Formats: sequence, C-alpha cells, structure tokens
Amino acid sequence: ITRPDNRPDTLGLTVLDEPCAKQSDPTVLDLQLRAISKQTTDKKVVVKSIDTAEKNPKQIESWIDSIKELHRTQPPPNVHYSKNMPDIDTLMQEWPPEFEELLKEVGLPTAELDCDLPQYVELVCSILDIPVYKGSPHHNEKIQALHVLFTLYSEFKNSQHFRALAQDNQLDNALKGGGPEDAPDDKEEERLIL
Repeated sequence: ITRPDNRPDTLGLTVLDEPCAKQSDPTVLDLQLRAISKQTTDKKVVVKSIDTAEKNPKQIESWIDSIKELHRTQPPPNVHYSKNMPDIDTLMQEWPPEFEELLKEVGLPTAELDCDLPQYVELVCSILDIPVYKGSPHHNEKIQALHVLFTLYSEFKNSQHFRALAQDNQLDNALKGGGPEDAPDDKEEERLIL
C-alpha cells in the first residue's frame, strides 16, 4: 500500500521500525537466524560484554532468558534421507483386519529368530512397510530405515490415541482369566502385550 502523499516508503528497507523499549540483541538475533537457516558457518559470533556485570543483573537475566527462549523455539532436527521414505502418519494408519488377525495368530518375529541382524532389520521393516533401499552409495540404507522405525515407535508411544488403546488392552488382559485363581499374584509383574 502506498503512502497517501505518494512518497516512497522505505520503512523496513533502510530504517528498521522497532520499539525502543526492548530492542533485539544482535547476538541472539544472529543465533536465531543460524538456527533457522541450519547452515554452518566459520563466521565467529561476537558476544557483547557487560561492564560492571555485578551491577547489571537485569542485563544478565535478560541474556539468559533470551538464550532459553532461543533453545525453546529452535526447530527439531531434520533428517534428510537419500531415498524417499514413507510419511510417519501413513505408517500409523490402521492395518487391514485380516492382517491384524494373522498377527494375533502368528505374532511378530522375536529376537530368537535364527537370522543375523541385517536380515532381522529387513524383515521387521518390511512387515511395517518401511523400505530398505539397496545399493546406497553410503551403505546406510538400514540405518535410515531404522531411523524411520524408531521415529514411528516414538510417535506410537507418544500418541494419546494409542496410549488409550494400550490401557484398554491391559484391562482386557486382566479380565481374560475370569476367576480369582487366574488373577496375577501380587508379586508378579503385570505385562502389557500389544
């Protein structure tokens, strides 16, 4: 929007209109920009020193608060995969009922399975629809698949929906026996099997 007097408006281009009451610390601003851009640089950060710091506790408190805020608002780290990986939300979708019934009968492969670790990783990832690409130039295809697997696990663990389902399952496990003779002993741990 142009100014009413049709003069060029350079506010924000040549002059920064910022309230004088609490101006940004250039060092904190530089750290914020570095965190957002996610680029490393050899440029050294110039940190302002405070003369007679013992007499200026408010400036020190302000610096500490601004650094705390910077750490709180930093975006989470991103992982860039060499090939396309499925979205975590897609992997969290409900399985078809036939597949769930088959898993109840057969169960997931356990650590007792007679295979080496790379084969076990491929097997578990294939069951969960996580691709393990072959022929990566860095030979880290299993590490990337495992990263997706553990991210999926973390999302399930932190999901309120699945936490409620797990609690329902725990109640079902306690009620399966029916009588007091089938109830677990007080000394025995209760176990939740998903």
